[in-house]
Amino acid sequence: MKKIDIEKWDRKEHFMFFQKSDLPFYNTNFNLDITGLKETAKGAGVSFNTTLIYITMQAMLKIENFRYRYENGSVIEYDTLVPSFTHIKKGESLFRFITAEFKGTLTEFDAAVKQRIADSKKYFDLEELKNGTNFVFISSLPWIPFTGIDHTLSLNKYDTIPRITWGKYYQDGDRVLLPYNIQVSHLFIDGLHVGMFYENMLSEIADMKKAFAADR
Repeated sequence: MKKIDIEKWDRKEHFMFFQKSDLPFYNTNFNLDITGLKETAKGAGVSFNTTLIYITMQAMLKIENFRYRYENGSVIEYDTLVPSFTHIKKGESLFRFITAEFKGTLTEFDAAVKQRIADSKKYFDLEELKNGTNFVFISSLPWIPFTGIDHTLSLNKYDTIPRITWGKYYQDGDRVLLPYNIQVSHLFIDGLHVGMFYENMLSEIADMKKAFAADR
């Protein structure tokens, strides 16, 4: 990671402008075309939910603005991001937080996530969230094909951790669509960057389907 020199930063004016806001967060909702992705995950022997986490992280890491965080009065650019996501264990009805290092192939990441889930003893293991702020908070709402959603927040305008939620996918003609929400801070991320993220998601999905089809 590296510390950004705000005085020489090309985003200084935008950062200072949105710093005046009490709550500089905003949500964007869109339908993500995931046609064939669930079948791809099943064929690869990996969790569909983990596949969505993997694609999300891959798409986000490619955009510098998503790797900025505000820590102790400074802007930091991280090299890596860490997904922390909700999960309901089989036989339970209460969700828990699972935090897993993001690295390796989809198959390797899926195995690591499954191990983290198996080892999880607490619903909220907050110790894992104490080292840095380079997290991405992810949750799912697989029971509802929502059209919009908000996130739980503390009233801290310098909380610049992105929040992601996806809902219940549904058939739309010959396509399968997934309701997808992203909440970001305008301190670092503009609509342009959210648009780039959306395009990256589509590209990652296409590449993954192509790669696993070639392996068969």
